[in-house]
Amino acid sequence: FRNGMLKRFKFPIRTTEEGKAQPFDHYPTGDDDLKSPTLMCEPAGLNTEKGPVKMDKVPTL
Repeated sequence: FRNGMLKRFKFPIRTTEEGKAQPFDHYPTGDDDLKSPTLMCEPAGLNTEKGPVKMDKVPTL
């Protein structure tokens, strides 16, 4: 916390030990092109190898 106090709870609030979590371990970290429109884990995070969906026109609702 901000005052430096570390609280220990009586029930587990996480199942992974402190410092052992790897949040983006299974996703690539992206490319080196900073002007690329893709985000960090795209296209792997989209579950497609094609990349972002491209539309020719705006769909009607």
